Amino acid sequence: MPTLISVYNSDGCVGRCDAKCYNATEPYCDCICGGKNHGAGYKQAVDNTRELADQWLERYKDEKGLTNCKCKISPKIKQLPLFSDE
Repeated sequence: MPTLISVYNSDGCVGRCDAKCYNATEPYCDCICGGKNHGAGYKQAVDNTRELADQWLERYKDEKGLTNCKCKISPKIKQLPLFSDE
């Protein structure tokens, strides 16, 4: 399962939302989604990320004081599926 959204700076990856979050069974994680995708499963996490990625990135950069960073959103998020079961 892919990383849905990530943030990089000169130290490398400093935050992301991936399978560790959206497939989580433990009660807590600290990732870019702020808990919205936590334990939600892949499909729901993709839908959430499509809707909220820009807000999450801005909030995350502000919270972490990141000024010189690169944000990546998975192509699966940016491109809507052709069929509803994808």
